[in-house]
Amino acid sequence: MSRPVKLRGVPVSAGVAIAPSRVVDRQRIRIPRLRIEYADVAREQGRLADAVSEAREQLQAALKAITDAGGGHGDHSLIIQAHLLMLDDELLIEGASKLIGEKLINAEWALARQMDEVTQALAGLGDPYLAERSQDVEFVGNRVLRCLLGHVTEILDHDSPGDPCVVIAPFLSPAETAQMVAGPVLAFATEEGTRTSHTAIMAQALGIPAVVGVERLTDHLEAGDQVIIDGLEGIVIIRPDERLVETYREKERRFAQADIEMRSTRDQPAVTRDGVEVQLHANIELPAETTLALDYGAQGIGLYRTEFLYLDREIPPTEEEQLETYRSVIRTMAPRPVIFRTFDIGADKLPDTLPSREKNPALGLRAIRLGFRLRDMFKAQLRALLMAANDGDVKIMFPMISGMTELRQARALVEETKKELGNRAEGDVEIGCMVELPSAVMISDLLAREVDFFSIGTNDMIQYSLAIDRGNDHVAYLYTPYHPSILRSIKRTIDAGAAAGIDISICGTAAAEPMMLPILLGFGLRTFSMSPTSIPRVKAVVRAIESGEAERLVEEVLGMDSAIDVEDAALNFLKDRTPAQIDLP
Repeated sequence: MSRPVKLRGVPVSAGVAIAPSRVVDRQRIRIPRLRIEYADVAREQGRLADAVSEAREQLQAALKAITDAGGGHGDHSLIIQAHLLMLDDELLIEGASKLIGEKLINAEWALARQMDEVTQALAGLGDPYLAERSQDVEFVGNRVLRCLLGHVTEILDHDSPGDPCVVIAPFLSPAETAQMVAGPVLAFATEEGTRTSHTAIMAQALGIPAVVGVERLTDHLEAGDQVIIDGLEGIVIIRPDERLVETYREKERRFAQADIEMRSTRDQPAVTRDGVEVQLHANIELPAETTLALDYGAQGIGLYRTEFLYLDREIPPTEEEQLETYRSVIRTMAPRPVIFRTFDIGADKLPDTLPSREKNPALGLRAIRLGFRLRDMFKAQLRALLMAANDGDVKIMFPMISGMTELRQARALVEETKKELGNRAEGDVEIGCMVELPSAVMISDLLAREVDFFSIGTNDMIQYSLAIDRGNDHVAYLYTPYHPSILRSIKRTIDAGAAAGIDISICGTAAAEPMMLPILLGFGLRTFSMSPTSIPRVKAVVRAIESGEAERLVEEVLGMDSAIDVEDAALNFLKDRTPAQIDLP
């Protein structure tokens, strides 16, 4: 028997599974490039339309699979619904149809060219979130291409699902992930993907253990090889020996039991051993995730990312569409608070209004700056949010605020919109801002005088403070919340907010790191917002420590000059205090 092969990737959905592999053979799409006669244009456009119809039927089948699974899964179908909408997208499908006639080329070539144009425009904006959304365009476009070429697109035969297995593939689309609901697939691993891709979000929502970004994964195995997928640590083991199988069977049992125990604490307060209460909120981007947030015990929504409504479409969402979406979130979460962040995107694909590319998009026209440039689009969102506030506890938060002028300009737009709406906007709405730029940290005392709350965005704070591109693997090792400058920035912001008597929360990924929790708690932070599935784990840590001990830890780490020393101190602090079900590094 060959020796086990252990590979590492990015853990995106917790859990452990052991089963034979089902390898998805991604037949390379070879695009036939043919010149056609004018008389053949209608035929090629008809072929494209037929392929779109076939792709639509496949996506509708995936949608039905989620709905039939029951529970909250049906609500999470919005990702698939978005893919269905792309099949009617003027920029992608109609653009390809026009190319057939304009360039006199076959349907496959036209669609491939149009896909490249759209995905390159999104990927070239320099925004990691939008770059990941370009993958959705590829998923949909490739599905249509495979239909045109007669390739098999489904990874499972629902009429004969077969025995339990784990799926191994170069990549998976959200629709393909949805097919795994109530089927034989116990977990999956892919060579491509990121933590925030829609495939990862779908896996989390459906409770499917998953690891992505495993380099050369398919080079190491054949269909039927036994595989261990550890979605907790991002490990894939191919052809494990009996000892490894038994070790991971035990880990699988421990995780299942720990998950039951932690989720059973859903209605328990997050209170430290010395009686300090902590609020645990959820970060979400889809209305369907409200169900998941409540299931894991979220006490509110600390960050609702509104960007999803604006992506992969030729024109922005209507005011009515936004209002319906926001109301569904508010009503599900009521009476809990919901913080809506206004759209945090770069210059999107509005070719008549904005350049499709910028030399340095991360420092360019994005977030609140884009809102000021597209005033009508921004006010439409503000109108929808202000009217939705009649239904519950709504707060509006502005991203990427760099100074007082921007903040006052944004607040003035809110007041102007309120007056225009009159009695259609009678709900009380608090206004806050993200503190994520170094300039905002430095004037946090001034900002605190004119907002109702702060939300600390550690992801961009780290990126801009340490000059690190979050999407660049070559400098990823430098990306850490434990850097002394980041700790001081966070503390300065918390102190400024506390002095002004406003609410302060943190919504970056650092909020979900167990080892950051005692440091943040020691700084005086009492509200944390994170992915829904992280809430039980963080709550278990909160309930295991004392705030007084956390304050003493802070005194120690603020005197340290390296991230490694800070991380080691936090790890040592938690080792003897953390419940057994919390896995520490």
